[in-house]
Amino acid sequence: MTDASLRDHLDRLVDDEPALGLDLATIVGDGRRLRRRRRLLAGASGAAAVAGVLAAVAIPLSLHSSGGTDRLRLAKPIQPAAAPAEQSLTPEQQRIADAIRAASPTTWTFELGADRWDGSADVEGTADDGAGAGRLSVGLSTEPGAQQLHPCTDPEFRAGVGCHEQTLGDGSVLSVRDVVDYRGIEYTDVALTHPDGTGVIAESGNFVIPWPLPQVLTPEQKRGLPHVSREAPTYTPEQLAKVVLSVDHATS
Repeated sequence: MTDASLRDHLDRLVDDEPALGLDLATIVGDGRRLRRRRRLLAGASGAAAVAGVLAAVAIPLSLHSSGGTDRLRLAKPIQPAAAPAEQSLTPEQQRIADAIRAASPTTWTFELGADRWDGSADVEGTADDGAGAGRLSVGLSTEPGAQQLHPCTDPEFRAGVGCHEQTLGDGSVLSVRDVVDYRGIEYTDVALTHPDGTGVIAESGNFVIPWPLPQVLTPEQKRGLPHVSREAPTYTPEQLAKVVLSVDHATS
């Protein structure tokens, strides 16, 4: 059975399933932590990188065939739940948010509100250059050994695209992976890893995830996660590298 036919079977299985009622914000946070550990400690495939944010919950994505290639259907995006009253960011969160903005073009807009943070240093936000919002995920790895020093040497991290490393003066390694296209979802990743395995990782994509997530999702809504919102990731790999360096400098 191929991956595509397996996905088709899963899609049919959920057609009549009950609505999903879970604390999805918590699940996504757990999935994001698992994603970072798999990608940078043990490596991960391009598919896992996209699916990682939703890794803790099985959400079948509807496919269609285009020129013989299965691609994610651009389903109608689900409406996010009403956002909670905005709260102030913590000092560390504010430093990270300011560093992201400082390293980005001044005309861009962002969603980096307090409800989008997982702990003090991981944000699941969006960045909009005027052509539509795209996913922006930035996180700090503060545990020694949490990140690979040379992820570009891992075939699974490279995911079949270019991956370039630059060793900085203090021995840290800046790893910049080119854009990956996984069935219409495009994303690029940059990691800065210090010699002790701590560091910063960021991802920019051409899709968004409704936030805050609804507490109940129907099967149709599940197939709309994530939603492709623009033609390409908001950041180029080079632009995202500037963001990672800026965040690292602000939090060192």
